[in-house]
Amino acid sequence: MTRSRAFTALGLPLFLLPLAASACELVLSEHRSGRELARLPLAGARPEARVAFTHSVLGTPVADRYQWRHDGAGWRAHLVEERYEGDGYGLPNAAAAGETLVRTGAGWKLSLDRVVDPLVVLPLPAQRMRVAVEGRPPLLLGSLTRVSVAFAVTGCALQ
Repeated sequence: MTRSRAFTALGLPLFLLPLAASACELVLSEHRSGRELARLPLAGARPEARVAFTHSVLGTPVADRYQWRHDGAGWRAHLVEERYEGDGYGLPNAAAAGETLVRTGAGWKLSLDRVVDPLVVLPLPAQRMRVAVEGRPPLLLGSLTRVSVAFAVTGCALQ
């Protein structure tokens, strides 16, 4: 069934079709092929998502929070927070200029604002990498594909 027929079947006028197609979403796709894997609804005012995984060497939890912001280059991901346990092996051990690193219980919280463009991750099975958006359970990326996953937003309102 086409989208326009589905709208008509629901009793919705066709002029609402562009509005429904422009909802703010996180689009996950295979990095090289572009094959779409999933779409997750985002809060349009400040689109963000968390990517959590198990550190490949330490076996400890890591969670990165990304916000998407629109600028002259379009929508780009900004890494704004990283929470982790452990030291070394690719984890921050100091805050750079403009960043803060604080101890939180058994772990650390790094607050920063770093553009990550494009945002692409490789969901290795042992890392149990998952993405979470507000109001939805985490989605295990390795259940979608075994290749790199690209993150992008679409349909979000400009702020």
